[in-house]
Amino acid sequence: MEYQLLVLDVDGTLLDSQHTLRPRVAAAVRAAGAAGLNVTLATGKLLGSVQSLLAEMQISGPQIVLNGAATCDSATDAPLRFCPLEPATRKTIIELVRAFDPSVLVSCFGLDTIYMDTTHPLIGVFAEYGEGPPVMTPDLLADNLPPTAKILLSGAPAQLAALRATMAPHLPLGVVMTTTTPDFLELFDAQAGKGLALAALRTQLGIPKARVIAMGDGENDAPLLREAGLAVAMANGAAVTRAQAQRIAPSNDDEGVAVFLEELLSY
Repeated sequence: MEYQLLVLDVDGTLLDSQHTLRPRVAAAVRAAGAAGLNVTLATGKLLGSVQSLLAEMQISGPQIVLNGAATCDSATDAPLRFCPLEPATRKTIIELVRAFDPSVLVSCFGLDTIYMDTTHPLIGVFAEYGEGPPVMTPDLLADNLPPTAKILLSGAPAQLAALRATMAPHLPLGVVMTTTTPDFLELFDAQAGKGLALAALRTQLGIPKARVIAMGDGENDAPLLREAGLAVAMANGAAVTRAQAQRIAPSNDDEGVAVFLEELLSY
Protein backbone atom coordinates (compact mmCIF):
# COMPACT_ATOMS: atom_id res chain seq x y z
CA MET A 1 0.00 0.00 0.00
CA GLU A 2 1.18 3.52 -0.81
CA TYR A 3 0.28 4.72 2.70
CA GLN A 4 1.87 3.60 5.97
CA LEU A 5 0.08 5.58 8.70
CA LEU A 6 -3.59 6.36 9.24
CA VAL A 7 -4.36 9.02 11.87
CA LEU A 8 -7.97 9.32 13.02
CA ASP A 9 -9.70 11.96 15.09
CA VAL A 10 -12.26 10.44 17.43
CA ASP A 11 -15.31 12.61 18.23
CA GLY A 12 -17.04 13.83 15.10
CA THR A 13 -14.93 11.56 12.89
CA LEU A 14 -14.53 8.00 14.11
CA LEU A 15 -17.59 8.15 16.40
CA ASP A 16 -21.08 9.13 15.33
CA SER A 17 -23.00 12.04 16.85
CA GLN A 18 -24.11 9.78 19.72
CA HIS A 19 -20.43 9.12 20.52
CA THR A 20 -20.76 5.52 19.36
CA LEU A 21 -18.27 3.44 17.37
CA ARG A 22 -20.39 1.74 14.75
CA PRO A 23 -19.57 -1.86 13.80
CA ARG A 24 -18.96 -1.02 10.13
CA VAL A 25 -16.46 1.69 11.09
CA ALA A 26 -14.65 -0.57 13.55
CA ALA A 27 -14.44 -3.33 10.93
CA ALA A 28 -13.03 -0.93 8.33
CA VAL A 29 -10.32 0.27 10.71
CA ARG A 30 -9.39 -3.33 11.57
CA ALA A 31 -9.19 -4.10 7.86
CA ALA A 32 -6.89 -1.12 7.33
CA GLY A 33 -4.59 -2.44 10.04
CA ALA A 34 -4.64 -5.91 8.55
CA ALA A 35 -3.70 -4.41 5.19
CA GLY A 36 -0.52 -2.97 6.69
CA LEU A 37 -1.52 0.52 7.82
CA ASN A 38 -0.30 1.67 11.21
CA VAL A 39 -3.32 3.28 12.90
CA THR A 40 -3.09 6.07 15.46
CA LEU A 41 -5.88 8.00 17.13
CA ALA A 42 -5.51 11.77 17.53
CA THR A 43 -7.95 12.93 20.16
CA GLY A 44 -8.56 15.47 22.86
CA LYS A 45 -9.41 12.68 25.27
CA LEU A 46 -7.33 11.00 27.92
CA LEU A 47 -5.63 7.79 26.79
CA GLY A 48 -7.66 5.80 29.30
CA SER A 49 -10.86 7.06 27.72
CA VAL A 50 -10.04 5.52 24.34
CA GLN A 51 -8.56 2.20 25.46
CA SER A 52 -11.83 0.38 24.78
CA LEU A 53 -11.87 1.81 21.24
CA LEU A 54 -8.27 0.72 20.70
CA ALA A 55 -9.14 -2.81 21.81
CA GLU A 56 -12.23 -3.03 19.60
CA MET A 57 -10.33 -1.82 16.54
CA GLN A 58 -7.19 -3.84 17.39
CA ILE A 59 -4.98 -0.75 17.46
CA SER A 60 -1.70 -0.62 19.35
CA GLY A 61 1.34 1.62 19.49
CA PRO A 62 1.65 5.37 20.09
CA GLN A 63 -1.54 7.42 20.38
CA ILE A 64 -1.91 11.20 20.18
CA VAL A 65 -4.07 12.33 23.09
CA LEU A 66 -5.03 15.49 24.98
CA ASN A 67 -5.25 17.48 21.74
CA GLY A 68 -1.63 16.70 20.92
CA ALA A 69 -0.22 17.72 24.30
CA ALA A 70 0.83 14.09 24.77
CA THR A 71 1.67 11.08 22.68
CA CYS A 72 1.46 7.93 24.79
CA ASP A 73 2.29 4.27 24.36
CA SER A 74 -1.05 2.46 24.37
CA ALA A 75 0.39 -0.62 26.10
CA THR A 76 2.20 1.05 28.97
CA ASP A 77 0.42 4.46 29.17
CA ALA A 78 3.89 6.01 29.23
CA PRO A 79 4.18 9.45 27.62
CA LEU A 80 6.51 9.46 24.63
CA ARG A 81 6.06 13.21 24.20
CA PHE A 82 4.48 15.64 26.68
CA CYS A 83 4.08 19.40 26.30
CA PRO A 84 2.13 20.70 29.31
CA LEU A 85 1.29 24.31 30.05
CA GLU A 86 3.67 26.15 32.33
CA PRO A 87 2.13 26.47 35.82
CA ALA A 88 2.14 30.27 35.65
CA THR A 89 0.40 30.13 32.27
CA ARG A 90 -2.22 27.73 33.61
CA LYS A 91 -2.98 30.13 36.45
CA THR A 92 -3.19 33.16 34.15
CA ILE A 93 -5.64 31.41 31.81
CA ILE A 94 -7.92 30.33 34.66
CA GLU A 95 -7.85 33.81 36.17
CA LEU A 96 -8.78 35.32 32.80
CA VAL A 97 -11.67 32.91 32.33
CA ARG A 98 -13.05 33.61 35.77
CA ALA A 99 -12.68 37.35 35.31
CA PHE A 100 -14.44 37.45 31.93
CA ASP A 101 -17.09 34.72 32.38
CA PRO A 102 -17.13 32.85 35.70
CA SER A 103 -20.21 30.85 34.62
CA VAL A 104 -18.38 28.50 32.21
CA LEU A 105 -17.14 25.07 33.26
CA VAL A 106 -13.38 25.11 33.85
CA SER A 107 -11.32 21.92 33.95
CA CYS A 108 -7.63 21.02 33.79
CA PHE A 109 -6.58 17.79 32.06
CA GLY A 110 -3.50 16.07 33.43
CA LEU A 111 -1.93 13.07 31.74
CA ASP A 112 -4.48 10.67 33.18
CA THR A 113 -6.94 12.72 35.25
CA ILE A 114 -9.39 15.59 34.80
CA TYR A 115 -9.36 18.13 37.63
CA MET A 116 -12.01 20.63 38.73
CA ASP A 117 -12.30 22.68 41.88
CA THR A 118 -16.04 23.31 41.84
CA THR A 119 -19.05 21.42 40.56
CA HIS A 120 -20.97 22.74 37.58
CA PRO A 121 -24.34 22.04 35.88
CA LEU A 122 -22.47 20.86 32.75
CA ILE A 123 -20.29 18.33 34.55
CA GLY A 124 -22.20 15.49 32.87
CA VAL A 125 -20.57 16.42 29.56
CA PHE A 126 -17.53 14.33 30.49
CA ALA A 127 -19.59 11.15 30.74
CA GLU A 128 -21.42 12.09 27.54
CA TYR A 129 -18.09 12.15 25.70
CA GLY A 130 -16.83 8.96 27.33
CA GLU A 131 -14.40 10.54 29.76
CA GLY A 132 -14.04 9.44 33.36
CA PRO A 133 -15.47 11.66 36.11
CA PRO A 134 -13.38 14.66 37.13
CA VAL A 135 -11.46 14.63 40.40
CA MET A 136 -12.34 17.51 42.68
CA THR A 137 -9.29 19.38 43.93
CA PRO A 138 -9.28 22.31 46.36
CA ASP A 139 -7.96 24.89 43.89
CA LEU A 140 -7.04 24.77 40.20
CA LEU A 141 -4.65 27.65 40.90
CA ALA A 142 -2.66 25.63 43.44
CA ASP A 143 1.08 25.18 42.92
CA ASN A 144 0.88 21.43 43.52
CA LEU A 145 -1.62 20.64 40.77
CA PRO A 146 -0.12 17.98 38.46
CA PRO A 147 1.12 19.24 35.07
CA THR A 148 -1.77 20.48 32.94
CA ALA A 149 -1.88 19.21 29.37
CA LYS A 150 -4.81 21.44 28.46
CA ILE A 151 -7.56 23.56 29.93
CA LEU A 152 -11.05 22.69 28.72
CA LEU A 153 -13.93 25.15 29.00
CA SER A 154 -17.52 24.14 28.38
CA GLY A 155 -20.60 26.25 27.83
CA ALA A 156 -23.10 27.27 25.19
CA PRO A 157 -21.48 27.79 21.77
CA ALA A 158 -22.36 31.50 21.63
CA GLN A 159 -21.08 31.97 25.17
CA LEU A 160 -17.75 30.33 24.34
CA ALA A 161 -17.41 32.32 21.12
CA ALA A 162 -17.86 35.56 23.07
CA LEU A 163 -15.39 34.44 25.74
CA ARG A 164 -12.86 33.48 23.08
CA ALA A 165 -13.04 36.90 21.45
CA THR A 166 -12.72 38.65 24.80
CA MET A 167 -9.83 36.54 26.06
CA ALA A 168 -7.74 36.39 22.89
CA PRO A 169 -5.91 39.73 23.31
CA HIS A 170 -5.00 38.89 26.91
CA LEU A 171 -3.59 35.37 26.56
CA PRO A 172 0.07 34.74 27.39
CA LEU A 173 2.41 34.14 24.50
CA GLY A 174 2.72 30.53 23.45
CA VAL A 175 -0.89 29.54 24.13
CA VAL A 176 -3.19 28.05 21.49
CA MET A 177 -6.95 28.48 21.86
CA THR A 178 -9.24 26.39 19.66
CA THR A 179 -12.66 24.79 19.52
CA THR A 180 -12.93 21.03 19.35
CA THR A 181 -16.72 20.83 19.34
CA PRO A 182 -19.06 23.83 19.50
CA ASP A 183 -19.49 23.36 23.27
CA PHE A 184 -15.75 23.01 24.05
CA LEU A 185 -13.08 25.68 24.01
CA GLU A 186 -9.58 24.37 24.75
CA LEU A 187 -6.26 26.02 25.53
CA PHE A 188 -2.85 24.38 25.43
CA ASP A 189 0.83 25.06 24.89
CA ALA A 190 1.93 26.07 21.39
CA GLN A 191 4.27 23.06 21.29
CA ALA A 192 1.24 20.81 21.73
CA GLY A 193 -1.54 20.48 19.17
CA LYS A 194 -2.33 17.57 16.88
CA GLY A 195 -0.28 18.85 13.95
CA LEU A 196 3.01 19.12 15.82
CA ALA A 197 2.30 15.82 17.55
CA LEU A 198 1.84 14.11 14.19
CA ALA A 199 5.00 15.70 12.80
CA ALA A 200 6.97 14.38 15.79
CA LEU A 201 5.37 10.94 15.48
CA ARG A 202 6.23 10.75 11.78
CA THR A 203 9.85 11.43 12.66
CA GLN A 204 9.82 8.84 15.44
CA LEU A 205 8.36 6.18 13.14
CA GLY A 206 10.44 7.16 10.12
CA ILE A 207 7.36 7.64 7.95
CA PRO A 208 7.39 10.46 5.38
CA LYS A 209 4.51 12.91 5.22
CA ALA A 210 3.49 11.64 1.78
CA ARG A 211 2.65 8.23 3.27
CA VAL A 212 0.31 9.57 5.99
CA ILE A 213 -3.48 9.81 5.86
CA ALA A 214 -5.23 12.03 8.44
CA MET A 215 -8.98 12.30 8.97
CA GLY A 216 -10.71 14.89 11.14
CA ASP A 217 -13.61 17.29 11.56
CA GLY A 218 -12.96 19.97 14.17
CA GLU A 219 -11.08 23.25 14.01
CA ASN A 220 -8.38 21.58 16.11
CA ASP A 221 -7.95 18.97 13.35
CA ALA A 222 -6.91 21.49 10.68
CA PRO A 223 -3.22 21.40 11.77
CA LEU A 224 -3.39 17.60 11.81
CA LEU A 225 -4.56 17.51 8.21
CA ARG A 226 -1.76 19.87 7.16
CA GLU A 227 0.78 17.31 8.38
CA ALA A 228 -0.56 14.48 6.20
CA GLY A 229 0.07 13.54 2.61
CA LEU A 230 -3.63 12.81 2.19
CA ALA A 231 -5.91 15.08 4.21
CA VAL A 232 -9.50 13.90 4.58
CA ALA A 233 -12.16 16.03 6.28
CA MET A 234 -15.59 14.87 7.28
CA ALA A 235 -18.65 16.39 5.61
CA ASN A 236 -19.77 17.48 9.09
CA GLY A 237 -16.42 19.20 9.68
CA ALA A 238 -15.65 22.82 10.42
CA ALA A 239 -15.15 25.04 7.38
CA VAL A 240 -11.49 25.68 8.27
CA THR A 241 -10.85 21.94 8.39
CA ARG A 242 -12.65 21.16 5.17
CA ALA A 243 -10.56 23.88 3.53
CA GLN A 244 -7.40 21.92 4.41
CA ALA A 245 -8.65 18.69 2.87
CA GLN A 246 -7.97 17.03 -0.44
CA ARG A 247 -10.91 14.69 0.12
CA ILE A 248 -14.27 15.12 1.86
CA ALA A 249 -15.67 11.94 3.37
CA PRO A 250 -19.34 11.46 4.23
CA SER A 251 -20.37 12.62 7.69
CA ASN A 252 -19.67 10.67 10.86
CA ASP A 253 -23.36 9.74 11.00
CA ASP A 254 -23.04 8.36 7.47
CA GLU A 255 -20.04 6.22 8.55
CA GLY A 256 -17.66 8.35 6.53
CA VAL A 257 -14.50 6.70 7.92
CA ALA A 258 -15.77 3.30 6.78
CA VAL A 259 -16.82 4.63 3.36
CA PHE A 260 -13.39 6.16 2.79
CA LEU A 261 -11.41 3.15 4.03
CA GLU A 262 -13.48 0.63 2.12
CA GLU A 263 -12.79 2.59 -1.06
CA LEU A 264 -9.09 2.90 -0.23
CA LEU A 265 -8.72 -0.83 0.44
CA SER A 266 -10.60 -1.78 -2.72
CA TYR A 267 -7.77 -0.56 -4.98
